[in-house]
Amino acid sequence: MPEDTASQEWEVVVATLYDRGDPANGAEETSVVRGPEAEARRVYADTTAQAGERGYDYVRLRCSGADVESWPQETGWTV
Repeated sequence: MPEDTASQEWEVVVATLYDRGDPANGAEETSVVRGPEAEARRVYADTTAQAGERGYDYVRLRCSGADVESWPQETGWTV
């Protein structure tokens, strides 16, 4: 039986890289909101719309610690 969504913790996280020249050095993550799914999805949509202007390197929507959606979307392209 699936876990009740009301008991799951939803969170929106934004991040900026410590060193844009070397993403392997990690990023500073900041939690924007924690709450019910509907609120988290609304905040995620608003945050991704402004992410580029605010200088975020990525935005994540998480449920119980697992990434559900992310911006920018991974393309699978490699160089």
